[in-house]
Order: sequence, then C-alpha cells, then structure tokens
Amino acid sequence: MADAAFLKQVLTKENELLDRVLVEQASLRKAVSDKKWENLMDTISTINMLADDFKKTETERECVFAQLSDEMKRKAMPLLAEVRGKLLKSRTENQALGDYITITRGFIQGILDEAVPQSRSKVYSRSGKIVHSQPSSVVVNTLY
Repeated sequence: MADAAFLKQVLTKENELLDRVLVEQASLRKAVSDKKWENLMDTISTINMLADDFKKTETERECVFAQLSDEMKRKAMPLLAEVRGKLLKSRTENQALGDYITITRGFIQGILDEAVPQSRSKVYSRSGKIVHSQPSSVVVNTLY
C-alpha cells in the first residue's frame, strides 16, 4: 500500500511543475506581445517538456491516490486543492492565448480578404453565408 509521504512528494512535484509552467506562460505572453519569435519558440518547447513531465507525474499520483485510505486522501486534500488551483490558472492562461490567436487570425483573414480578392467562385455555407478559405490552423496546447 502506498503511503502518505510518497503522495505528498508527488503532489509537491506537481506543484513545482505547475509553478514553472505558470512562469513560462507569462514568458509566452510577453514573447507574443513583444513579437520575439525565437523566445516564443523556446518557451513553447519548454512548456511542452514541462507538460510531459506533469502528465507522467499525474499518472503516478492517480496510481498512488487509488491505493490510499480515505483518511490519507483527506489529509492530502489541501495540497491537491493547491495543485488544482494552479492547474485552473494555467488553463485560463491557455484559453486567453487561444482567444487572442483566434481574434488575430480572424482580423488578418479579414484584411487579406479585402486586400487580395479571390478570383474563384464564392462558396456558401448551409446557412447561406459566404465561406472564406481559412489560413492554416494554429494549435494551442490545452492539455492543462
């Protein structure tokens, strides 16, 4: 049976990983606003590595948590609540960045549609609106 000390160690590791992710997300936001594309790519790489580490640790935590008694689980709840709070903050930051990208992509698409008219025939959606070709998609990691 797993013990509470090991669970505390795993939760502390998750907490530290999320602290680092939040710092990197702040760097990501700054790199986007300052238009420092090299920093952006480095930060994304770092966040992806931290996310992989967090997934491994989370799997470990789930295994340990399943083996604990209800009393030990209750004792671990404050630390687990702290981890979940940081996870929620990270998700909110990801959502804000995703919204920024969506708005920016729509804005740029509108400018391109006005500046460079398409010579091909128009395509309509089921609701009767004109469908424009979209720029290549941008994927934002929303795992956490």
